[in-house]
Amino acid sequence: MTDDLTHLSSAEIDALPFGYIALAPDGTIRKYNRYEADLARKDPNEVLGKNFFREVAPCTQVQEFEGRFQHLVSGELGEPSVSFDFDFNFRHGTQQVRIGMVRSPDEREVIVTVNRVRNLKLPLSANLSHDAGTGRLTDATGAPAVVANADFWLALQESYSSVPAEERRGALLRLGREWGLRQALKVERFTQEEHNLTLREVELQIALGTLSGSIGVLGLGSFEVDLRYRSRGLLLVHHQHSPFAAMLAAEDGLRCPVLAGLHAGFLSYLAGRPLSAREIHCSARPQDPCRILVATEQRLERLLTPVEGSADAALLVTLGVRPAAQTGEGHDD
Repeated sequence: MTDDLTHLSSAEIDALPFGYIALAPDGTIRKYNRYEADLARKDPNEVLGKNFFREVAPCTQVQEFEGRFQHLVSGELGEPSVSFDFDFNFRHGTQQVRIGMVRSPDEREVIVTVNRVRNLKLPLSANLSHDAGTGRLTDATGAPAVVANADFWLALQESYSSVPAEERRGALLRLGREWGLRQALKVERFTQEEHNLTLREVELQIALGTLSGSIGVLGLGSFEVDLRYRSRGLLLVHHQHSPFAAMLAAEDGLRCPVLAGLHAGFLSYLAGRPLSAREIHCSARPQDPCRILVATEQRLERLLTPVEGSADAALLVTLGVRPAAQTGEGHDD
């Protein structure tokens, strides 16, 4: 992977799903990607040109980290790469990571990769208890619960049958958004009890992974968030195994506005500001994820009705979406 890691563009480096730091032999930071910035909660522009060991991550001034780096630079290890586990001590808490170091072919820099080790877990079952005598379900906290099966969602859909499609989608989006906000608060209570951290205090990818696990116990599938378009004000959610995609029908093929709202709620909570969402692709096939765009309402409106020839118009082509001006909806068929 040496060539793959050392010949990447800035955009490719920022799109990597792990931390990427390019260091000169003396430890000066030459490149610092978006993932690492999220993990360390630092501005990439403020760390470039600084010494990684002395000015940015002083906890690495130990033999286990800096010592290995120096041995790799000098060639004493006899290998072009090394990997090891390490605990980063951030101001917002300790994060276990797997470190990789790769000496570039021209030996004028070392690529340091940082993969988080997930240690934030949720229960793997919904922990529902059934009282046959009273016919009541309660969850792990003792709160009442009900099973909202396909019949419920079909009935909900039918209740909106006389409402115009856009109004129906908007109402379901708002329902999902409120659900997402409430679910985020519930998950945060867990992280505070178990780890003494809020969702906003843990590393972004861990917070998202925890939220994904929390909806899995509800039968809502799982998701990942693509951060490649964040610099353009957008987040792209890939949601696997949506139950709504298989059980509901929609004339335009988009069956998961509730899930779109759910992700808007999750990301609104993490961002600390109101966000909206648009489902741009929905599939009943489990292996083909639903795709959901999340951004501010104004940003979504501007994206989906772009000026011809603009950067947003080109982005829509990349995402496989036709502009709303052409389709009337702003989604793929």
